[in-house]
Amino acid sequence: MTITLAWIRHHLTPPEIVVASDSRLRARGPMDQAQKLYQLQRGDCCLSFCGDAGIAYPLFVQVSVALDNHMRTNSRALDVTSLTDRIEKMLNNMISAWKLPIAEKTADLAGTTILFAGWSWRFERHHIGLFKLEHNNRFHFHREGIKLPHPWRAGTKSDLFFIGDYKTEYLGKLAGILQRRYPTQSPRRNEKILVQWDYEPVEALQALLREPDPGDCRAIGGAPQVVKIYPFSRTSPIVVRTGKGQHFLLGRRLFSWETTEYPILDISTARKAQVLYPKKSIPSPDRVRGARYKRRSGITEE
Repeated sequence: MTITLAWIRHHLTPPEIVVASDSRLRARGPMDQAQKLYQLQRGDCCLSFCGDAGIAYPLFVQVSVALDNHMRTNSRALDVTSLTDRIEKMLNNMISAWKLPIAEKTADLAGTTILFAGWSWRFERHHIGLFKLEHNNRFHFHREGIKLPHPWRAGTKSDLFFIGDYKTEYLGKLAGILQRRYPTQSPRRNEKILVQWDYEPVEALQALLREPDPGDCRAIGGAPQVVKIYPFSRTSPIVVRTGKGQHFLLGRRLFSWETTEYPILDISTARKAQVLYPKKSIPSPDRVRGARYKRRSGITEE
Protein backbone atom coordinates (compact mmCIF):
# COMPACT_ATOMS: atom_id res chain seq x y z
CA MET A 1 0.00 0.00 0.00
CA THR A 2 1.04 3.62 0.01
CA ILE A 3 0.20 7.27 0.47
CA THR A 4 0.12 9.43 -2.65
CA LEU A 5 -0.86 13.10 -2.76
CA ALA A 6 -1.44 15.70 -5.45
CA TRP A 7 -2.16 19.39 -4.95
CA ILE A 8 -2.00 22.75 -6.76
CA ARG A 9 0.16 25.68 -5.72
CA HIS A 10 -2.27 28.38 -6.89
CA HIS A 11 -0.38 31.33 -5.43
CA LEU A 12 2.33 31.00 -8.11
CA THR A 13 2.17 32.56 -11.58
CA PRO A 14 1.72 30.28 -13.39
CA PRO A 15 0.52 27.70 -10.85
CA GLU A 16 2.00 24.23 -10.66
CA ILE A 17 0.98 20.73 -9.60
CA VAL A 18 2.97 18.83 -6.99
CA VAL A 19 2.66 15.06 -6.60
CA ALA A 20 4.24 13.23 -3.66
CA SER A 21 4.37 9.68 -2.32
CA ASP A 22 6.13 7.51 0.21
CA SER A 23 8.68 4.99 -1.10
CA ARG A 24 7.78 1.62 0.45
CA LEU A 25 6.77 -1.50 -1.44
CA ARG A 26 6.13 -4.78 0.34
CA ALA A 27 6.77 -8.29 -0.91
CA ARG A 28 9.04 -10.46 1.22
CA GLY A 29 9.62 -7.56 3.57
CA PRO A 30 9.60 -3.79 2.99
CA MET A 31 11.58 -2.14 0.20
CA ASP A 32 11.94 1.53 1.14
CA GLN A 33 13.52 2.97 -2.01
CA ALA A 34 10.91 2.07 -4.63
CA GLN A 35 9.76 4.53 -7.27
CA LYS A 36 6.01 5.18 -7.17
CA LEU A 37 5.71 8.33 -9.32
CA TYR A 38 6.12 7.93 -13.09
CA GLN A 39 6.43 10.76 -15.59
CA LEU A 40 5.10 10.08 -19.07
CA GLN A 41 7.21 10.94 -22.11
CA ARG A 42 4.71 13.58 -23.25
CA GLY A 43 5.93 15.71 -20.36
CA ASP A 44 2.72 17.23 -18.97
CA CYS A 45 1.43 14.49 -16.66
CA CYS A 46 2.36 11.64 -14.36
CA LEU A 47 0.87 8.52 -12.80
CA SER A 48 1.01 6.96 -9.36
CA PHE A 49 -0.75 4.07 -7.64
CA CYS A 50 -1.64 2.44 -4.37
CA GLY A 51 -2.48 -1.17 -3.70
CA ASP A 52 -0.87 -4.57 -3.97
CA ALA A 53 2.26 -4.00 -6.07
CA GLY A 54 1.94 -7.45 -7.65
CA ILE A 55 -1.38 -6.32 -9.15
CA ALA A 56 -0.94 -2.58 -9.58
CA TYR A 57 2.50 -2.62 -11.21
CA PRO A 58 1.49 -4.63 -14.33
CA LEU A 59 -1.50 -2.30 -14.82
CA PHE A 60 0.67 0.72 -14.25
CA VAL A 61 3.47 -0.33 -16.61
CA GLN A 62 1.17 -1.26 -19.48
CA VAL A 63 -0.72 2.05 -19.26
CA SER A 64 2.55 3.99 -19.28
CA VAL A 65 3.95 2.03 -22.24
CA ALA A 66 0.71 2.35 -24.23
CA LEU A 67 0.54 6.13 -23.76
CA ASP A 68 4.22 6.55 -24.63
CA ASN A 69 3.89 4.28 -27.66
CA HIS A 70 1.02 6.07 -29.42
CA MET A 71 1.93 9.17 -31.43
CA ARG A 72 -1.09 11.29 -30.52
CA THR A 73 -0.87 10.54 -26.80
CA ASN A 74 2.91 10.81 -26.70
CA SER A 75 3.13 14.08 -28.65
CA ARG A 76 0.40 15.91 -26.67
CA ALA A 77 -1.80 16.12 -29.78
CA LEU A 78 -4.43 14.70 -27.42
CA ASP A 79 -5.01 16.85 -24.36
CA VAL A 80 -4.65 15.24 -20.92
CA THR A 81 -8.43 15.49 -20.51
CA SER A 82 -8.75 13.10 -23.45
CA LEU A 83 -6.40 10.56 -21.91
CA THR A 84 -8.68 9.47 -19.09
CA ASP A 85 -11.06 7.53 -21.33
CA ARG A 86 -8.11 5.75 -22.92
CA ILE A 87 -6.56 4.92 -19.56
CA GLU A 88 -9.90 3.49 -18.41
CA LYS A 89 -10.02 1.25 -21.48
CA MET A 90 -6.44 0.08 -20.94
CA LEU A 91 -7.02 -0.72 -17.28
CA ASN A 92 -10.26 -2.55 -17.94
CA ASN A 93 -8.71 -4.47 -20.83
CA MET A 94 -5.92 -5.64 -18.50
CA ILE A 95 -8.44 -6.65 -15.83
CA SER A 96 -10.52 -8.62 -18.34
CA ALA A 97 -7.35 -10.53 -19.35
CA TRP A 98 -6.77 -11.62 -15.75
CA LYS A 99 -7.80 -15.28 -15.56
CA LEU A 100 -9.37 -15.33 -12.12
CA PRO A 101 -12.94 -15.77 -10.79
CA ILE A 102 -14.74 -12.43 -10.56
CA ALA A 103 -15.19 -12.59 -6.77
CA GLU A 104 -11.48 -13.20 -6.19
CA LYS A 105 -10.52 -10.58 -8.74
CA THR A 106 -12.73 -7.97 -7.05
CA ALA A 107 -11.31 -8.76 -3.62
CA ASP A 108 -7.71 -8.52 -4.84
CA LEU A 109 -8.36 -5.22 -6.64
CA ALA A 110 -10.24 -3.61 -3.75
CA GLY A 111 -7.21 -1.60 -2.56
CA THR A 112 -5.95 -0.62 -6.02
CA THR A 113 -6.28 3.03 -7.03
CA ILE A 114 -4.36 4.92 -9.71
CA LEU A 115 -3.80 8.68 -9.55
CA PHE A 116 -3.43 10.71 -12.73
CA ALA A 117 -2.29 14.34 -12.71
CA GLY A 118 -1.52 16.74 -15.56
CA TRP A 119 -2.02 20.19 -17.08
CA SER A 120 -4.55 20.72 -19.83
CA TRP A 121 -3.36 22.90 -22.71
CA ARG A 122 -6.91 22.87 -24.04
CA PHE A 123 -8.61 24.27 -20.93
CA GLU A 124 -5.54 25.92 -19.35
CA ARG A 125 -6.08 24.30 -15.97
CA HIS A 126 -5.04 21.31 -13.90
CA HIS A 127 -6.57 17.89 -14.51
CA ILE A 128 -6.25 15.51 -11.57
CA GLY A 129 -8.28 12.46 -10.64
CA LEU A 130 -8.38 8.87 -9.45
CA PHE A 131 -9.16 5.64 -11.23
CA LYS A 132 -11.21 3.55 -8.81
CA LEU A 133 -12.77 0.12 -9.15
CA GLU A 134 -16.57 0.32 -9.21
CA HIS A 135 -19.23 -2.24 -8.34
CA ASN A 136 -19.29 -3.50 -11.93
CA ASN A 137 -15.64 -4.59 -11.56
CA ARG A 138 -14.43 -1.82 -13.88
CA PHE A 139 -12.20 1.19 -13.32
CA HIS A 140 -13.75 4.66 -13.63
CA PHE A 141 -12.26 8.14 -13.35
CA HIS A 142 -13.22 10.47 -10.46
CA ARG A 143 -12.16 14.07 -9.86
CA GLU A 144 -13.00 14.35 -6.19
CA GLY A 145 -10.43 15.65 -3.75
CA ILE A 146 -10.50 15.27 0.03
CA LYS A 147 -12.17 17.49 2.59
CA LEU A 148 -9.80 19.34 4.90
CA PRO A 149 -10.21 19.28 8.68
CA HIS A 150 -12.30 22.13 10.12
CA PRO A 151 -11.82 25.11 9.98
CA TRP A 152 -9.59 25.04 6.89
CA ARG A 153 -10.67 24.89 3.29
CA ALA A 154 -8.80 24.90 -0.02
CA GLY A 155 -9.73 27.00 -3.03
CA THR A 156 -11.82 24.19 -4.54
CA LYS A 157 -12.72 20.63 -3.61
CA SER A 158 -10.21 19.40 -6.16
CA ASP A 159 -7.16 21.16 -4.69
CA LEU A 160 -5.84 18.20 -2.68
CA PHE A 161 -6.04 14.52 -3.62
CA PHE A 162 -5.18 11.59 -1.38
CA ILE A 163 -4.99 7.87 -2.06
CA GLY A 164 -3.75 5.08 0.16
CA ASP A 165 -3.52 4.23 3.85
CA TYR A 166 -3.58 6.11 7.17
CA LYS A 167 -5.88 8.89 5.97
CA THR A 168 -7.03 9.81 9.49
CA GLU A 169 -3.46 9.89 10.81
CA TYR A 170 -2.32 11.92 7.82
CA LEU A 171 -5.07 14.52 8.24
CA GLY A 172 -4.09 14.83 11.90
CA LYS A 173 -0.50 15.70 10.92
CA LEU A 174 -1.75 18.09 8.24
CA ALA A 175 -4.07 19.84 10.72
CA GLY A 176 -1.12 20.43 13.07
CA ILE A 177 0.85 22.11 10.29
CA LEU A 178 -2.12 24.19 9.13
CA GLN A 179 -2.69 25.36 12.70
CA ARG A 180 0.83 26.83 12.70
CA ARG A 181 0.58 28.36 9.21
CA TYR A 182 -3.07 29.44 9.30
CA PRO A 183 -3.76 29.79 13.03
CA THR A 184 -7.14 30.32 14.62
CA GLN A 185 -7.91 30.52 18.31
CA SER A 186 -11.58 29.69 18.60
CA PRO A 187 -13.22 29.40 15.18
CA ARG A 188 -16.98 29.74 14.98
CA ARG A 189 -18.85 26.71 13.77
CA ASN A 190 -19.20 27.90 10.17
CA GLU A 191 -15.99 29.91 9.95
CA LYS A 192 -13.57 28.72 7.28
CA ILE A 193 -9.93 29.66 6.72
CA LEU A 194 -8.68 29.63 3.15
CA VAL A 195 -5.48 27.65 2.56
CA GLN A 196 -3.06 28.48 -0.25
CA TRP A 197 -1.00 25.33 -0.62
CA ASP A 198 2.76 25.47 -0.58
CA TYR A 199 4.50 22.26 0.61
CA GLU A 200 2.31 21.55 3.63
CA PRO A 201 0.98 18.25 2.20
CA VAL A 202 4.46 16.72 1.81
CA GLU A 203 5.54 18.13 5.20
CA ALA A 204 2.61 16.25 6.76
CA LEU A 205 3.65 13.09 4.91
CA GLN A 206 7.19 13.44 6.24
CA ALA A 207 5.86 13.98 9.77
CA LEU A 208 3.94 10.71 9.47
CA LEU A 209 6.96 8.88 8.05
CA ARG A 210 9.06 10.08 11.00
CA GLU A 211 6.80 8.20 13.40
CA PRO A 212 8.39 5.09 14.97
CA ASP A 213 7.82 1.93 12.93
CA PRO A 214 8.72 -1.06 15.14
CA GLY A 215 9.60 -4.04 13.00
CA ASP A 216 8.99 -2.13 9.75
CA CYS A 217 5.38 -3.28 9.90
CA ARG A 218 3.67 -0.22 8.44
CA ALA A 219 2.34 -0.04 4.89
CA ILE A 220 4.28 3.20 4.28
CA GLY A 221 7.96 4.00 4.70
CA GLY A 222 11.12 5.40 3.19
CA ALA A 223 11.53 9.04 2.19
CA PRO A 224 8.95 11.14 0.34
CA GLN A 225 9.38 11.34 -3.41
CA VAL A 226 8.16 14.42 -5.28
CA VAL A 227 7.41 15.37 -8.89
CA LYS A 228 6.33 18.79 -10.15
CA ILE A 229 4.14 19.31 -13.21
CA TYR A 230 4.33 22.70 -14.87
CA PRO A 231 1.70 24.21 -17.22
CA PHE A 232 4.34 24.60 -19.96
CA SER A 233 4.29 20.82 -20.56
CA ARG A 234 7.18 19.80 -18.36
CA THR A 235 7.48 17.45 -15.43
CA SER A 236 10.49 17.42 -13.14
CA PRO A 237 11.44 15.21 -10.19
CA ILE A 238 12.54 17.00 -7.03
CA VAL A 239 15.37 15.80 -4.80
CA VAL A 240 14.19 15.48 -1.19
CA ARG A 241 16.53 16.22 1.73
CA THR A 242 15.43 14.50 4.94
CA GLY A 243 18.59 15.10 6.98
CA LYS A 244 22.28 15.90 6.77
CA GLY A 245 23.75 13.92 3.89
CA GLN A 246 20.39 12.25 3.21
CA HIS A 247 19.09 13.09 -0.26
CA PHE A 248 16.53 11.05 -2.19
CA LEU A 249 15.49 11.13 -5.84
CA LEU A 250 12.21 9.32 -6.61
CA GLY A 251 12.67 7.32 -3.44
CA ARG A 252 16.28 6.25 -3.99
CA ARG A 253 18.98 7.58 -1.71
CA LEU A 254 21.70 9.39 -3.64
CA PHE A 255 25.29 8.29 -3.21
CA SER A 256 27.88 10.75 -1.94
CA TRP A 257 29.48 10.89 -5.40
CA GLU A 258 26.24 11.78 -7.20
CA THR A 259 25.56 15.37 -8.17
CA THR A 260 22.18 16.78 -9.17
CA GLU A 261 20.86 19.80 -11.01
CA TYR A 262 17.30 19.16 -9.86
CA PRO A 263 15.81 21.46 -7.21
CA ILE A 264 16.19 20.16 -3.64
CA LEU A 265 13.22 20.21 -1.26
CA ASP A 266 14.60 20.47 2.26
CA ILE A 267 12.19 18.91 4.79
CA SER A 268 14.92 17.94 7.23
CA THR A 269 13.52 20.05 10.08
CA ALA A 270 10.11 20.76 11.55
CA ARG A 271 10.28 24.26 10.08
CA LYS A 272 8.71 25.22 6.79
CA ALA A 273 10.04 23.32 3.77
CA GLN A 274 12.59 25.13 1.65
CA VAL A 275 13.45 24.69 -2.01
CA LEU A 276 17.15 25.00 -2.89
CA TYR A 277 18.45 25.42 -6.43
CA PRO A 278 21.95 23.96 -7.05
CA LYS A 279 22.42 25.96 -10.25
CA LYS A 280 22.20 29.25 -8.34
CA SER A 281 25.75 28.68 -7.12
CA ILE A 282 27.13 28.45 -10.68
CA PRO A 283 28.83 31.77 -11.51
CA SER A 284 28.20 33.57 -14.78
CA PRO A 285 30.97 33.07 -17.38
CA ASP A 286 32.49 36.52 -16.91
CA ARG A 287 33.04 35.77 -13.22
CA VAL A 288 34.84 32.46 -13.80
CA ARG A 289 38.50 33.44 -13.54
CA GLY A 290 41.54 31.60 -12.26
CA ALA A 291 43.40 32.73 -9.15
CA ARG A 292 46.53 33.73 -11.17
CA TYR A 293 44.48 35.97 -13.47
CA LYS A 294 42.88 37.69 -10.50
CA ARG A 295 46.25 38.40 -8.88
CA ARG A 296 47.69 39.86 -12.09
CA SER A 297 44.66 42.00 -12.71
CA GLY A 298 44.33 43.16 -9.14
CA ILE A 299 40.84 41.70 -8.95
CA THR A 300 39.51 41.17 -5.46
CA GLU A 301 36.62 38.93 -4.49
CA GLU A 302 33.35 40.72 -3.97
